[in-house]
Amino acid sequence: MTTETRTPPPTATSEPKPILPVADSQAKLRAMAEQQGTLGKATFENLLGAGSHLWASEEEFERFQELIRESRGKE
Repeated sequence: MTTETRTPPPTATSEPKPILPVADSQAKLRAMAEQQGTLGKATFENLLGAGSHLWASEEEFERFQELIRESRGKE
């Protein structure tokens, strides 16, 4: 005996609401990019070593890569 559960289709109760722009959104994005050091085009020199602080050691980074390969079925 099996019980099948079905989700009913969504129903529109009103008109979709437009997404309003955030005041000064361009200025906020620019300030965030400046703070993060990502303003302008990315260069090799800027990218080299980026994110290296995310792993405590090279061994930890290698293990992370190994787990990614395993999860994708590519060893």
